[in-house]
Amino acid sequence: MPAGRTAEVAATGALAVLALGYARVPSVERACSWLPVRDLVLVGGATLLAMALSGAYPTSGLRSIAAVVGSAAAATALTVAVRRRLRRRQSALLVGDRLAVAQCIEHWAGRQELDIRGVCLVEAPHDASDRPSEVLGIPVVSTIDDAPEVATMLRVDQVVVAPGPLVTSYDVRRLGWSLERTRIRVGVTAEVHGAAPHRVRPRLVGRRVVLDVAPSVRPRLHRLVKATVDRVLGAVLLGVFAPLLGGLALVVRLDSRGPAMFRQVRAGRNGTPFTMYKLRTMCVDAEALLDDLIAQNEGAGPLFKMTSDPRVTRIGRFLRKTSLDELPQLINVVKGQMSLIGPRPSLLTEVASYDEWVARRLAVKPGMTGLWQVSGRSSLSWNDSVGLDLGYVDNWTPAGDLAIAMRTFKAVIHRDGAA
Repeated sequence: MPAGRTAEVAATGALAVLALGYARVPSVERACSWLPVRDLVLVGGATLLAMALSGAYPTSGLRSIAAVVGSAAAATALTVAVRRRLRRRQSALLVGDRLAVAQCIEHWAGRQELDIRGVCLVEAPHDASDRPSEVLGIPVVSTIDDAPEVATMLRVDQVVVAPGPLVTSYDVRRLGWSLERTRIRVGVTAEVHGAAPHRVRPRLVGRRVVLDVAPSVRPRLHRLVKATVDRVLGAVLLGVFAPLLGGLALVVRLDSRGPAMFRQVRAGRNGTPFTMYKLRTMCVDAEALLDDLIAQNEGAGPLFKMTSDPRVTRIGRFLRKTSLDELPQLINVVKGQMSLIGPRPSLLTEVASYDEWVARRLAVKPGMTGLWQVSGRSSLSWNDSVGLDLGYVDNWTPAGDLAIAMRTFKAVIHRDGAA
C-alpha cells in the first residue's frame, strides 16, 4: 500500500475511533431513538475531515461520505423535531405543605412541559381553618386525604408530592395504593441543583433512596477528543472562510479609519489571559469613549450593553447582526486558547468582580458559541447568562455540543439575540 494511502487510512481510522467514543457518551435527554444517527453523523464527519487533511482527495469518496453525513444530519433533525411535536404536555396534581408547594410552583413557573392543575395541601390541625384558596395562582382543590379522588376527577397524568415536615413516607405509599388501578403516576420531588439527568442515579439504602450525583469533571479522554475536534475542525473552517475573512477585512478598512482586526485580552480556562481576535466593529477610540457612555448602560451585572451604541460603525452593525465579526476567533480555536463551543469569553475586568459561584464558568475554555448565544444572547440577563454557562460547564456532553452547534446555525440565520 502506498505511503500516502497508508497515512489516509490511519488518519481516518484514528479519527473515526475517537469520534465513536465521543458519540457514545450518554446524552442529557437520553434520546435513544436517534443515538445511532448521531454516531453516524460524528463518525462520518470525522472520516471526511481525515480524508481531506491526509492530502488524498478522491472526489467520489468525499461525495459519498458527504452524502451520508448530510442524510444522517437531516434524519437527526427530523427525528428530534417529530419527537418534540409528539411530546404531550404532562398534567399534574401537586401535594405538600404550603411552603414546599409554593417553592415547586415558583421553580416550575413558565415550564411548558408541565401543567399544574391543582394543589392538595398537607396541613397541621391549627392551619386547617385558614386554608388559602390558591397558592401562587394555582387553585387549592382539597387536602391530601382527597388527593386520589381529585386526581381521578381532574384526569391528571401524575400526582407530584413535595416533601416537607408534614408529609410522611406513609402518605406517599398510601397515594400509590389508592392510584394503583389507574394510569396516574406518583412522583416525589428532590432538588439536585445544577445536575442534568444523566448525572443523577437513584440508589436504595435500607428504606431510603439516595440520589448519587456523578462528578462534573470531564474524563481526560473526553477532554482530549474535544480539544482534537476543536483544533481540526477549527483549522478546516478557517481555511474555508479565509477568502470571506479577507474580503470583510478589506471592507472594514474602507469603512472607517483603523485596523481591520480587533485584539482584546480575555480570560481563558482558569482565568489565563489570552488575546482574542475579532473583526473591528467599533471606532478605534471606542475604549476611551466608554466612560462617557457608562451612565447609559442597559446591561445587568458587569456587562456593558447599549442598544444604539454610537461607537459601532456602519459595517460593524452588519457584522454584529450576522455574527461574522467573530470568525477570526477560529485562530484562537486553532491555537488551543478557545473552543468552538463553550462559555462566553470574559473580560479581565469582569473576572475581577466574579465571586466563587460565577468563577466556575472559567473551569473550561471559552467558546465561539454556546448556550448563551443560542438562548437569546444580548437579550439575556446577567443571571440567565451565568446560569446557562454554569449548566454547560457542569453537564457537558458531546450530544449537547452537537445540539448547540445546530442551534447556532439557526440563531445566526435568524439573527436571534444579536446586538
